[in-house]
Amino acid sequence: MKPQSCHAMPTVDVTPAAPARDRSRRWKAGGLLAVAAVAASLVSAPAGDAGRAMADPEVSAAVPRAACGPGSSPETGLQGQVPIADRTSGRSQRGYSCNLALLSRYQGQGQGTVGASYGHCQYLGTILPSALTAKHKGVNVIDMSDPRHPRLSDSLISPATLGGTWETLKVHPGRGLLAAVSVGAATGGFFVSVYDVRTDCAHPRLLNGIHGTTLTMPGAFPGHEASWSPDGRTYWTTGLLGGAIAALDMSDPHAPKVVYNGLTGMINHGVNVSADGDRVYVASSSIPAGVTIFDSSDVQRRRPHPQLRRVSETTWSDGIVTQFAQPFTDHGRPYMLAVDELGSGGARVFDISDDRRPRLVRRLKLEIDRPENIRVRGADTAKNGIFGYDSHYCTLDRPTDPTALACGWIQSGIRVFDIRTLTRPREIAYFNPPAQVGQRGRLANSAHAFVPFGAYFSDIVNDYPGKPAPYTGETDMTADWCMSPPRFDGDRLWVSCDDNGALLLRFINHAYPLR
Repeated sequence: MKPQSCHAMPTVDVTPAAPARDRSRRWKAGGLLAVAAVAASLVSAPAGDAGRAMADPEVSAAVPRAACGPGSSPETGLQGQVPIADRTSGRSQRGYSCNLALLSRYQGQGQGTVGASYGHCQYLGTILPSALTAKHKGVNVIDMSDPRHPRLSDSLISPATLGGTWETLKVHPGRGLLAAVSVGAATGGFFVSVYDVRTDCAHPRLLNGIHGTTLTMPGAFPGHEASWSPDGRTYWTTGLLGGAIAALDMSDPHAPKVVYNGLTGMINHGVNVSADGDRVYVASSSIPAGVTIFDSSDVQRRRPHPQLRRVSETTWSDGIVTQFAQPFTDHGRPYMLAVDELGSGGARVFDISDDRRPRLVRRLKLEIDRPENIRVRGADTAKNGIFGYDSHYCTLDRPTDPTALACGWIQSGIRVFDIRTLTRPREIAYFNPPAQVGQRGRLANSAHAFVPFGAYFSDIVNDYPGKPAPYTGETDMTADWCMSPPRFDGDRLWVSCDDNGALLLRFINHAYPLR
């Protein structure tokens, strides 16, 4: 890693192009503690915002249910729900499916929040404790070339892959590169590792090791989230505290170098990049939820002393902690997909023909996410950790004129939607894997199995009048957390979940591809 040129860390030009809401409730701590702080502040959110959200017909409108064909094992409750009765009786241990069939699974030690895939291989993300407790340390590589016999083919051991990859483990499919950043306290960073997965995806080769070793040079950059630019030349990373954001030049993956390192003054989460590289879309890990668009042309063109310039900021009140925002084009018109990871915000689509004033086109929520079901979801998820029936990462089947959207919807599993008409999405398939009750001890790398105190904060997020006292016992395992971005591959869908590990699914009943 080549160091950045020696000059003061820049801050972003924060002159707003549009009015911004009050951000007095920004996070004060990192990692799960930061999530807890946001969740706790929700309890005292202004009643006006909550009232407007409850009254908004678009907020309460769910996407139509999928029509499940032969070979399905449908949900027994609301759309997206794992009812408490199923959790108690053991029914959730059989899972639920609709127009998606399981082809292959490699559970291993589970997965640390976010994994990646390329070709016939999956890469399971890590959490920090597994560097000490896992039998196979580092990012586990799963070869699924023979779906009947998936196997652990390699473990990637380097400072970045051992130190907890969190949400930074990302593949650039065009260049066949896998990158990860070690996660520090909320802002993190310090090490980045870049692997060649194109040559042999089952045995990735570390490109930026020092003198042939697995050691990689440290650098000053954040490491909570990351994303590749579409051209594969830049790997963007973000952190929570101070709105840390950095751009690493990956033109030569053997020698990455920091070309931008700054602070936005926000609480940054996921980051994505426009097709031409001139815009970055930064999600907000705060209240209110939202997305800020920046002009990143200085970085894209590698100008000296680059700056990010704020274009617009869009916020909303019916969700908490925006996970990421993804630009795409439909029928020649530019759009942005934004997804919240808490507060049952779901996903939403904006028209960004004028990116100074993004215009909401449609929200996507499951029935269980509707405001009138807050008591139901609170009871279902009270013992299952901080993340409930919430969206996390979604993937379009293609960036231009997409036909489908697949999402890891945490305790609601994998959900797939027909979005050929953006204003009238409909669900076409889902797969919620079997709950791994009693398996906690073998899942050293599962973030869900590891979190010892998350159940309490789930109760705070699902706050409502007359709610019972918070649950403070051990987090249960009656529903998995599916948080990784799925990958479309013909009639197959590559996914991974915290407790179930690497999964390969196949669409059935002609649910997809869409004609």
